[in-house]
Amino acid sequence: MNYIIIDMEWNQPSSKADTVTEPVPLYGEIIRIGAVKLDSGLDEKDRFHCCVLPKYYRRMNSAVGRVTGLRSVSMTYGQRFPDAYDAFLKWCGEDFAVLSWGSEDDKIMNANLAVHGIDRGRLPEFFDLQQIFAHKIAGNGRQYGIAAALEYYGLPADLKAHDALNDAVYAARIGRKMGFDKYLEGYEEMLRAAEEKKKEKYFFTYHRIESAEAAMSSRRITLCRCPLCRRIMKRGEYARVNDTLYVTRASCGRHGEFFVRLRLTLCPDKTYSVTRTIKRPSPEYIELYEKSLEKLIKM
Repeated sequence: MNYIIIDMEWNQPSSKADTVTEPVPLYGEIIRIGAVKLDSGLDEKDRFHCCVLPKYYRRMNSAVGRVTGLRSVSMTYGQRFPDAYDAFLKWCGEDFAVLSWGSEDDKIMNANLAVHGIDRGRLPEFFDLQQIFAHKIAGNGRQYGIAAALEYYGLPADLKAHDALNDAVYAARIGRKMGFDKYLEGYEEMLRAAEEKKKEKYFFTYHRIESAEAAMSSRRITLCRCPLCRRIMKRGEYARVNDTLYVTRASCGRHGEFFVRLRLTLCPDKTYSVTRTIKRPSPEYIELYEKSLEKLIKM
């Protein structure tokens, strides 16, 4: 088994009117493919780089050009996409898995295959290294860019960014540090658990609130609905942790207990924004709430 770490650059239409919509919307046309091949021990075996001639978006989108440093002339050489795709598959070999940093590469590849009438064939769906890093390494589910992940591991950022091959090299370096191969077997279960966790967290922000007192006396702000079924939950009193943070516990007869947090932020116009977050209670949140109650600093 080989592991293919892929990164691609794509051009975008200059305007909405120029966007190809059939047989699928083409929001990005691939112009560069970069990849690193790792063996089963995660040692690097080979690298792949290909320039792709665009068929539809031949004029460089100015925003893409600023990020990648590429110009329209950069798209006047290379291979047609069907030939580039065929060359990439041959380079991958027979037994391989494909990984990318983020999910966009997989979506863009699907769209490009569709507009060229090419069956995806033996190219597997991509594993998302960014998701593995967020949930298995960082453990908080947040999206981390390649630069942040390099910094996390203390890896050098010695290559030009936003280059297909260089970014594939960076992703491979991060992946090796992660030991991503041990997370692939439970990958789908990880994504399902992450999706369920997202459903059990709800937040909403209210703006232009005159004062903290006005916020805490407003039923629409202090009201708690279950993030799963949207029924109104029973809740305790809000305990004031400090001048900008209030917490309480609430329960839904169908879906159990939740922790509710109100965060007040003073805005430049001297009004407040209030963000209400509802999520499953963690031991840290429960301790925070109970300590606040002990101080008897309540609304």
